[in-house]
Amino acid sequence: MTQTHEDTPFEGFELSPQQAHLWRLQQGRLSAHAQRATLRIRSEQPLDRARLDGALQQLVQRHEILRTRYQHLSGLSLPMQVIDDSCRDLASLAIELHLEADGQAATLHLPALHLDSSSLGYLAEEWALGYLQAAPQDPPLQYADYAAWRQECADDEHSRQFWNEQLGAVVTDVPLPWQRQNTEASGSFEPGRLPLALDGTTAQRLAELATRLGVSTGIVVLAAWATLWQRYSEAERLTLACDHQMRPDALGDALGLFSEALPLTLDTSPELAFSALCQQLSERVGLLNDARDSYPSHLGNAPSLSGVGYRELAVAPHSTLNDAGWQIELADSISADCALLLQYQPQSASALSLHFDASLYTVAHIEILAGQLLSVLEHSLREPSVNLSRLATCNADELQQVTGVLSTSPALTPVQQELYATTFTLPNLAACFSLGSAANAQRPAVTGPSGTLSHAELEQQVSALTQHLLAQHLEPGTRIAHFLPRDIDAVVALVAILRAGACYVPIDPSYPAERIEHILRDSQTRLILTHQGRVQDLPAAWQANALAIDQALPVPSFRPEPTVAREQPAYLIYTSGSTGQPKGVVISHANALHSLAARLAGYPQPVQRFLLLSSFAFDSSIAGLFWSLAQGGCLHLASESEQKDPLQLARLIRAHGVSHLLALPSLYSLLLDELGDEPSPLNTAIVAGESCPPALVASHYGRQPQAQLYNEYGPTEASVWSTVALCQPDQTGGPVPIGRAIAQTRVYLLDSDGAPVARGLKGEIHIAGPGLSEGYLGLPQMTAEKFIRASHPALDGQRLYRTGDYAWQDLDGQLMFLGRSDAQIKLRGYRIELGEIETALVKVTGAKLAVVLLDSTQAEPSLRAFVESTSVLQANAVRESLGALLPAHMVPADIQWLAQLARTANGKVDHRALLARVPNRSISAYAAPEGHVEQVLAAIWQELLQVEVIGRHDDFFALGGHSLLVVRMTARLRATLGIEVPVSVIFQHPTLSDLAEQVARPADRAAVITLQAGIEGHTPLFCLHQPAGGVHHYLPMIDGLTDELPVYGITLPESLRGQSLAALASEYLPVIRGVQAQGPYRLGGWSMGGLLALELTRQLEAQGQTVQWLGLFDSTFHAEDDALEWDALLAVLQQELSSDSRQRLDSFDAQCLAQLREATAAMGRVDQLRFALLQWASANGLTLNAPEAYVEQTLNVMADARRWVREYSVPSVAATLNLWWAEQTLAERPALPAQWDAISRLTCHHQVAADHESILGQPAFHEQLNKSLATAATEIRA
Repeated sequence: MTQTHEDTPFEGFELSPQQAHLWRLQQGRLSAHAQRATLRIRSEQPLDRARLDGALQQLVQRHEILRTRYQHLSGLSLPMQVIDDSCRDLASLAIELHLEADGQAATLHLPALHLDSSSLGYLAEEWALGYLQAAPQDPPLQYADYAAWRQECADDEHSRQFWNEQLGAVVTDVPLPWQRQNTEASGSFEPGRLPLALDGTTAQRLAELATRLGVSTGIVVLAAWATLWQRYSEAERLTLACDHQMRPDALGDALGLFSEALPLTLDTSPELAFSALCQQLSERVGLLNDARDSYPSHLGNAPSLSGVGYRELAVAPHSTLNDAGWQIELADSISADCALLLQYQPQSASALSLHFDASLYTVAHIEILAGQLLSVLEHSLREPSVNLSRLATCNADELQQVTGVLSTSPALTPVQQELYATTFTLPNLAACFSLGSAANAQRPAVTGPSGTLSHAELEQQVSALTQHLLAQHLEPGTRIAHFLPRDIDAVVALVAILRAGACYVPIDPSYPAERIEHILRDSQTRLILTHQGRVQDLPAAWQANALAIDQALPVPSFRPEPTVAREQPAYLIYTSGSTGQPKGVVISHANALHSLAARLAGYPQPVQRFLLLSSFAFDSSIAGLFWSLAQGGCLHLASESEQKDPLQLARLIRAHGVSHLLALPSLYSLLLDELGDEPSPLNTAIVAGESCPPALVASHYGRQPQAQLYNEYGPTEASVWSTVALCQPDQTGGPVPIGRAIAQTRVYLLDSDGAPVARGLKGEIHIAGPGLSEGYLGLPQMTAEKFIRASHPALDGQRLYRTGDYAWQDLDGQLMFLGRSDAQIKLRGYRIELGEIETALVKVTGAKLAVVLLDSTQAEPSLRAFVESTSVLQANAVRESLGALLPAHMVPADIQWLAQLARTANGKVDHRALLARVPNRSISAYAAPEGHVEQVLAAIWQELLQVEVIGRHDDFFALGGHSLLVVRMTARLRATLGIEVPVSVIFQHPTLSDLAEQVARPADRAAVITLQAGIEGHTPLFCLHQPAGGVHHYLPMIDGLTDELPVYGITLPESLRGQSLAALASEYLPVIRGVQAQGPYRLGGWSMGGLLALELTRQLEAQGQTVQWLGLFDSTFHAEDDALEWDALLAVLQQELSSDSRQRLDSFDAQCLAQLREATAAMGRVDQLRFALLQWASANGLTLNAPEAYVEQTLNVMADARRWVREYSVPSVAATLNLWWAEQTLAERPALPAQWDAISRLTCHHQVAADHESILGQPAFHEQLNKSLATAATEIRA
């Protein structure tokens, strides 16, 4: 384009409004290619270049716009039009003419500011006239004159009011499908074009319908285009950019930029008939055209119309073109930057063409859109009275694609097909365990808090329990409740139920009593497998049906295991129900075998060790359970505390060689933070249960690139999973797909009439295949509503499950999840029926109406409840009542009472207005946080909860907190205060002041820290602090203990420093008895804590109390202050330094480090650390993780502790001493067991492959410890 900058005087003209608008676009994102108009003609005969040039020169002479350049003046934001009367060569006018090699086609390029597309047609006609050596009769209207007139039109008051109304009605959020991320720095618009041909039949029908309706053919085409966008947007009103290039007679054969994209806003109700839309469009386009000359395009606040557009070109005269034997192949000038624009040119060979931004769309995408448009157009021409929502978007080819190859899994290899067939054809689900167990008998099969079972041991225990179940005279398919915590015996019970031909009904022991009772009653459970300590948690009427599998069971007479039919129910999973109660989904052995077979065939990496993070009451547990055991792998059951703490999970993955895991995306994101960049044993990570953000994919491959990341989707009703996508490392922008169907499964997207939708359009996910459940237990009507027969002929009457989930499909058949259609939502992986919560709210409040909504506007989505009531209840009391009816994840974070709920004009509850209300979460009278720890906690809460003001009496969960935020809080506390806080402590002390008291280092008294809540009625275990005074080092041990056991930690108060072990124990005695008034007691301690436990035993026995169990973990009464080896000292130094200082230390030269080594060579351990951390580090500019005062305080306590041990006389007690030794400790001091034997006649020694620091985290230690505690409990009962 010719643009110059001059300050010398010249005669110039203002740009027209159209030129000004286009010029602004060109300064923005239009590429250089998009800034020129293109005319291409083809001739029947070879073209004469000299005649072409001559005719073109005549055109330039006749039309001033063709010899116009655009000149800038200082101080003006827009250039001026300057007409060059000298008529220099074409190149100087930015006009280019190219003749193709065959001589029969010519292409002309001009600045787009000169001409619109219609003018290019008029230019071609006049060019042909000149080529035939003829000349037009009358002088044309010059564009500069038009521009001046057009500027004057903008001042019309009547038109200004019309356009204000039009601009105020613009809808700017028409969604565009398939947009790819424009990664170019400029983000420039790159023009693309796809011509479409209308066959003769369609063209004839188009003309006939237009005549019948009394509209132009262009209006019918525009209606079809608008219908397609109604289907994409589902909007009842939308705005298109309408460039109707119809030339008034007054323009004659003038050339110039007359076109302008105007905002066309139309009503597009799905129930509107296509013919009615045509009538509406005819009227509205007419109004726009009447007022187009006064359109205020110069206004800076005019809405952007860069989404979807329509352009209709005037029918240019073509008689001279015919005489010259010319045909226009292309006449295109970009006057708007619409990402997608349909152009219609009547009486053209390519009447339709799709113009698009090639930086956002590929030709393949546009071809799909073209097919959809033609399908809608052809259907509307056949049936113009049909509603917009029922016009078909699928042509025959597209229908074959979406119901054929794209509805299935990618092609399986012969090996995958055989693997699927071998597994799916097994006689029943229990048979799958023999696939992996025979060849892996001695390998671990399941690891849990209480220990490990090999495949052979698992088989032995399963067989024994199966015999006990068969002795109950079970009928095939008898439902047995599985009421057990996550541990190895839960797996034994589950497999035994299947082997006995029964159906297992998993119930999470943490469920509220009413939910437990409903599941037991609804499932008509005959038998309940549980632990003795859990029986009291069952409803009284069901306790007699309990079988405690942790008790010694009589050996029954042998009974052969029954033949279990594939059609028998294998398990019954309860999911949230819209009627107010959970509903049971029946899954047969065949269903479950299909799910397993597809998993074995679909995942390339065999399971070595699968980390199971979900409850057995959720079907996601089934994936890891059957998959691991069928492949001879090991199922690793994370403890309750581990599964909530990403730091512990990261340690577990590395320590135990976990190869596979399945987690919520939100939890996996936190886990990645803890795993960091160092490669872990993971090779397969699966996320499911909620939307996977693109940032998680980038984080995964940035930190753990050795592992493949998969995104799964599937409802319980289709046996765990139905689709899967392998996430790609180059995933950028856009949604993360949920993938294609798994093996032997079909997934369809259907509209409300059950017809398949085309790619890119929203449809409800329907699933077909052998994974489909038979339905809901005892709910035939709901089963009939959700499990249907396909009505569309292309689906052959298949049985389908209507998921209620919506998605769209990309070119390759990958599904992109959109959300749900009903009141069921997914929150942190839980499937929740909002109606169930609303029913419970009405029940506990007595209100007539309650509405529960998911608020996704914050960083952390949450449930909010609105109750229509004139009386206001205490939110805490209501939450407590809800907690008795619903699981914790279903209790709303925000509950508000309103005299009347906001409603829309048609009387419906206005959800948007309710969510716009400020959350009313803080219900406590405000009191400012006190002290450093409370203030730190308040700041962390503000960040996590997005709440501006936090008071010391506020409740974390009442403010919207949940389990994942608890995990994040522990990470923040670790980073800011340098302490480990067990997740359980936060759940047990949710108010700010209470939690601060637990977190803060007590100044004048011993504190009791709840390390594990356990179950009421079980004898607790008290663990004594380490030499430094804390108890966080017991967390790895807690992870290995059974969940029923309550565990408390006793910390060291500052005021008792300088005392003796006996004095400390006497202070701790009333603290312990404050928790447990009478014995028998259980006491344990690691290192010096073991001696404290021993001294407490002596004092308790002196008061006549019994100590049932005493454990000493690698405890010695050797008190020399032995020095640290140099490597060990250096390791401690690196551990205590900040990350920046750690990097600096790595760069220190050998001489500097040698000085430290020499200075500490003759020191004891405490003095070594004191010198290295407090003197040498500071002198060399290194900073510590913790404040120096805290480090010094800790070293003082260590010095005191060594003195306490040195001065302590080890007593003899009545209790048995259960001693655990680290192999490394015994290697250094082999006489230790004998020294303890000399002190006590009752000792029991255990040895663990570990060192002093790591013994508490070893699975072998956990297994021995649990057995020892269980033996002690049995002896007391005896």
